[in-house]
Amino acid sequence: MNFFSIFGVFLLLLAGLGINLAYAEIDPISDIVFFQSGELHTADNTFLLSSDLNVREFFNGSIIRVSGLTLEGFPYITYTKIENENINTVGKIFIGGEFVELTFVEDTDVSEEIEEKKDDLSIVSQYTQRAHSKQNILIDIKIFDKEQNKHNNFSQNYGHISDTNIKITITNEEDQEIFSSYGITNEKGLFETKYLVPDNSKRESLTIEITAENNNSFSSKILQAFTLGNIPSNGGSGP
Repeated sequence: MNFFSIFGVFLLLLAGLGINLAYAEIDPISDIVFFQSGELHTADNTFLLSSDLNVREFFNGSIIRVSGLTLEGFPYITYTKIENENINTVGKIFIGGEFVELTFVEDTDVSEEIEEKKDDLSIVSQYTQRAHSKQNILIDIKIFDKEQNKHNNFSQNYGHISDTNIKITITNEEDQEIFSSYGITNEKGLFETKYLVPDNSKRESLTIEITAENNNSFSSKILQAFTLGNIPSNGGSGP
């Protein structure tokens, strides 16, 4: 039985028994960890929250459900249980055709971790989200110091980091690698590449994984793009 089935049974049992959990007055926006940071994390990647989200409360606010899309276009759902001023959050995000566990680590725990390299690079992107066959998916990456570009502004003209190794990998819905590109950011922190969608390609979602690494830091990011098949003979965008 998966996480969401177990959680659903848990909620039904509580409702059937008429149990009213003790909870403190919590403001989700200010007290739930991922609302503070504006980020969701898996074991390997970080995603940014978008304004496209839905918040619902259950059992007088002792259970809070948040669902929506990240800025990168991936759907997610989280459940936060609030009891005696303790906050515990679990959730999943849908990436590459499967649900991946989200991780929620308090800042105090993060500070105790020892890592060889810091995850302090901001990977800011401009890219083609939808392309037909025989069209390019353009991917432009800029690397910034995370503290100097907190709003992920691609056009910001300071705080960028040059001489950073970039790897870009694109996989299809079968998790097969169909493209990869390597390079180093220039004096403006920029790296550019493109992927030509093959002729007669099928309609599917692609996962774009970006890693950035230099002597002191290592960060990664995932994006989503869509191939639309051949251009319709009528010149339209198709169904």
